[in-house]
Amino acid sequence: MNKPIVRILLATYNSRGYIGQMIESLLLQDYPKVRIVVSDDGSDDGTDRILEEYALRYPDTIIHYRSGLRFGCAQKHFMHLLRRFQDSPYIMFCDQDDVWHEDKVSKTLDLMRRTESDAGVPVLVHTDLRVVDRDLRVIAPSFCKHSGLDGNRLAFRQLLVQNVVTGCTVMVNGALAHIACEGCAADNMLMHDWWLALLASACGKVAFLDEQTIDYRQHGNNSVGAKNVRSAKYLLDRLKTGKSRRSMVDAAHQAQAFLDCYSEYMRENDKLAASAFASTAESSLLVRDYVFLKHKLLKQGLTRVTAQFLGL
Repeated sequence: MNKPIVRILLATYNSRGYIGQMIESLLLQDYPKVRIVVSDDGSDDGTDRILEEYALRYPDTIIHYRSGLRFGCAQKHFMHLLRRFQDSPYIMFCDQDDVWHEDKVSKTLDLMRRTESDAGVPVLVHTDLRVVDRDLRVIAPSFCKHSGLDGNRLAFRQLLVQNVVTGCTVMVNGALAHIACEGCAADNMLMHDWWLALLASACGKVAFLDEQTIDYRQHGNNSVGAKNVRSAKYLLDRLKTGKSRRSMVDAAHQAQAFLDCYSEYMRENDKLAASAFASTAESSLLVRDYVFLKHKLLKQGLTRVTAQFLGL
């Protein structure tokens, strides 16, 4: 069987301490047709020079892309790369400080090809992760269990209120990339992985590989990390800061932005759910809770649902 090219998009910013180990794990993949695009967002620690060195050493595998732009956040950086390099049949996203298991690409691609009914159906596949510290010592063997998440909660209304997809585990096919790139650039997109999961769920397929394919490094510079929702510290933090309420408002704004961009691709019941959820951004607590119950817009787990309904 002809093996398709899998393009990996690697976005970096000030990752000198980890980027070499990350790239080496990409080069050690057991899948033979990996092509890597590396792109830096204006680092001042020498990261860009390291990327250039790797591109010179592996010219047939690594492209050092210089956009000349400054993105300031991962989602804008990755979505730019997706628009620029959407011509591959399969695309993966890569964070700068993790380590990929050598069979990550091959296992993810296997599920992708089993999920696709044909190349025209938009598909997203994601996997579990192993949580490690800065020295790759295991903190938790499963990110999903550690974070109290079910990677199979991929129905559109479930994804509206809670993202269970981690970007550095994601593979999308060309059909999904095409729709994502022809849509509008939404300012209220929270993260590229969440946005793409919503799009795949709305107009195609989403699948979860319940295996850890990556060592997900936790350190002080992570923009998004693994959180233990069962801990007292997590609950107290939500109570004191009101993070749950703010996150729900942000998600509601994202739902409206998604509806504005992709309503033509959406089923009527999904449009109704997105519109109902979007309305909760400015609603009173009682109205919000009524909408959550009526449309089954519920997060997973007692802690999260309690915070959701109390508006904490």
